[in-house]
Amino acid sequence: MNFDISEWGEVSSTSLSDAMLGLHTMESSIKPLNRKMRVVGPAYTVQIIKNDCAIIFKALQEAPEGSVLVIAAQGTTDVAFLGEIVTKIAQKRGIAGIVIDGCIRDSLAIEEGTFPVFAKGAIPKIPAANYLGQVQKTIVCADVIVRPGDIICADADGVVAVPLEETSQVLQKAMEKETKDHWKIETMIPDSEALQSYLAKISEKYKTAL
Repeated sequence: MNFDISEWGEVSSTSLSDAMLGLHTMESSIKPLNRKMRVVGPAYTVQIIKNDCAIIFKALQEAPEGSVLVIAAQGTTDVAFLGEIVTKIAQKRGIAGIVIDGCIRDSLAIEEGTFPVFAKGAIPKIPAANYLGQVQKTIVCADVIVRPGDIICADADGVVAVPLEETSQVLQKAMEKETKDHWKIETMIPDSEALQSYLAKISEKYKTAL
């Protein structure tokens, strides 16, 4: 797949989620370490098995530049699967960011850095390496099925995974939504008459639904 990040601009997770009718949106527990963090890129999937953190180093070695490591940890919060060293290696290797439905550590250092990390929480304890994990398999991360190559978009509001085969149409719908939202904010809301007409139309729909 030829992924062109310039096509995605600053499109938000909100717009992409709306474009997919709320589907493929990860649960709200997955948060950026810093709310200004944002990442977009193809998923390189990592499956944690029995709290195996060693598999992440395999992913660091093999993941192509610009990819987003999406790590399925079954929501485990009693151990940290990565910390500052892993993020430094990932950044050096050209990886765009990391999403994990589990915990990390060295959270302050990561928060103050420039590498995007989205996680469930932080805890100091790490698991033992057992070399049972897998990469580039279809995974479930934060209740969302993610396949290798699906496009991940993560920002202050959360994380969405756009199925690869739906990329073009979802992106187009998201951009159309953002154009409409911009019009509402810049043109409609400042115009009292237009705003009243808009609210009246919505109210009428509720009456019709009763």
